Amino acid sequence: MNSYISDIKDPGLSDSQAIAGWNGPGPYTITNNFLEAAGENVMFGGADPKIPNLIPSDIKITRNHLFKPLHWRNEKWTVKNLLELKNAQRVTVDGNLFENNWQAAQQGWAIVLQSTNQEGTAPWSVVRDVQFTNNYLRNVAGGISLVRQESPPSVESSNILIRNNLFQITRAMGGHGWFMVVIGGSDFTVDHNTIINDGTSALFADVRPSQTFVFTSNVLVDNGYAIMGSGASPGNGSISK
Repeated sequence: MNSYISDIKDPGLSDSQAIAGWNGPGPYTITNNFLEAAGENVMFGGADPKIPNLIPSDIKITRNHLFKPLHWRNEKWTVKNLLELKNAQRVTVDGNLFENNWQAAQQGWAIVLQSTNQEGTAPWSVVRDVQFTNNYLRNVAGGISLVRQESPPSVESSNILIRNNLFQITRAMGGHGWFMVVIGGSDFTVDHNTIINDGTSALFADVRPSQTFVFTSNVLVDNGYAIMGSGASPGNGSISK
């Protein structure tokens, strides 16, 4: 709480985080901090817990500024995203500023919610029961990547709410300039968000259908293929598939 963490970076293959956890049960409160890191500013998961069936739980991330300096684009640090959840449940992310994320070691998604059995020893790994609300994301290459790692097996993501956020997404930071990519999972609600993006697609679906996906009352830009899925036509064709 009320802390300033900066200049966390690594030039090698290792990720760097301002705050990270994987082997503790929670609860965790991260509030009113400045958090600056190259790899992932905040991350839960990314290494398998040594405690069987452990999922970091009851996590509150509120009123923080998660930031990457733009001059790092011209330097050698491994840059990925601003928030990544690979194994976490009952998570509240509310009222934060996420600023500056670009395509580098990954495609530039600001937020990655991805059930991941990182080392193949934790098949119970899951991202579920997440509320992402009242956040402002600016100057990022992509909004939210909502997928599950296929192998090693993990649990499908579920019960994720994304509501009342402002996204400012630009291909000037590399990447596709998309708001969201979604692959599989169930019970996702995307409601009352404002999305300013310059990619040809805003919402992109791929590989597997997402069951009980609700997309309501959002304002977004149609730059050609607003709702799109691989192997399907834009709009209704993608929704049907």
